[in-house]
Amino acid sequence: MRKLLYFTALAVIMMSMTSCMHRLKAGPGEETVPVSKPWFFGKGGTVMQPVSTGAEWFVMSTSGVTMPIVPVKHQVDLDDLFSNDNTPLDFHTVIITQIKKGKTPVLLENYGTEWFDTNIKEVYTNRVREYVSQYGPFDLISNREILNDIDENVMKDMQAYTKKLNQAAEFPVEIKQIIVGKASPNKKQLDEMNNTAAQIQAKQTQERAYDTYLAKEKAERQRAKADRAYMEELRMSTDEFIQMKWIETVAASKANIDVMVGPATSMWNVRR
Repeated sequence: MRKLLYFTALAVIMMSMTSCMHRLKAGPGEETVPVSKPWFFGKGGTVMQPVSTGAEWFVMSTSGVTMPIVPVKHQVDLDDLFSNDNTPLDFHTVIITQIKKGKTPVLLENYGTEWFDTNIKEVYTNRVREYVSQYGPFDLISNREILNDIDENVMKDMQAYTKKLNQAAEFPVEIKQIIVGKASPNKKQLDEMNNTAAQIQAKQTQERAYDTYLAKEKAERQRAKADRAYMEELRMSTDEFIQMKWIETVAASKANIDVMVGPATSMWNVRR
């Protein structure tokens, strides 16, 4: 009977403890930072030992903040950045960051969960805007060498900035890569570019048509000179030459003509 009471009491205690406990989990490539919030006594705050892949038991008042420790891609769309001639351009940029393994509690304690928006995004945007303003729109749209230079310069600036940030309070985040990418004209600018392209195309079409006309006119003048030279060589009059050319034309066309009566200027087709 005493054993029964012992095991019953033990079961009640275990159930009570279980109801006051819960598990904090972390998946692959993640760390979960426990945040203690005592109900009655003791000091709360960030627990500086994170939960790695797996799970650990904590009292119910302890919550968890899960953070990735693999490289994370942040897409930052920047609209209406001005080139050196004040042309507004849009950029779909990417900045890749990675939190150092085991340092998620430090990051959470020093900079909170919104560390990227609060401490990185604005500085990054300003750096990109600064470098974009140094180049022309066509280079920003298509010159790969210029775009690579911008990526490298922004990368150096952001690494220097995070190093300075780290001096104030440890900032355990690495800037892994920056891709500003090529610019895209906004709708208004795109319409203007399409209109300009249409005008250039129309001008080129007109120039080609005029060149064709000039070539045709030149060919006709050369043919006329050749005919005159031929006529003079045969010592023919103008009427005789015209009549000869007319006969050549009729012969070439294989017209059904039996008898030609009269000069070329008034020739009659006499059929059977």
